[in-house]
Amino acid sequence: MDIKVRELSPIVVQTIDERAKKRGLSRQHYLKELIENYVMQKELNETDQAYKTLIEKNTEALHRFSDQMQRQNEWLESMSEDMDPTQEKG
Repeated sequence: MDIKVRELSPIVVQTIDERAKKRGLSRQHYLKELIENYVMQKELNETDQAYKTLIEKNTEALHRFSDQMQRQNEWLESMSEDMDPTQEKG
């Protein structure tokens, strides 16, 4: 698909041409690459943010699970102490 951009400042066009030349690209290929990278970067940023949010939620859930397991272990230990016939009761 073609895209046409009109009425760019000559300074902007000159800068684009210089940057393309430094990279060994034509203006067309340089602008194509620039636009594609811009679009993909936005999508990558959105995906990255979604993964960060997911990791934060999973980390929070793991902390809650760990706390609950610790409480259950403490309860089981207290129950086993109460049931241990070798311990003398005060």
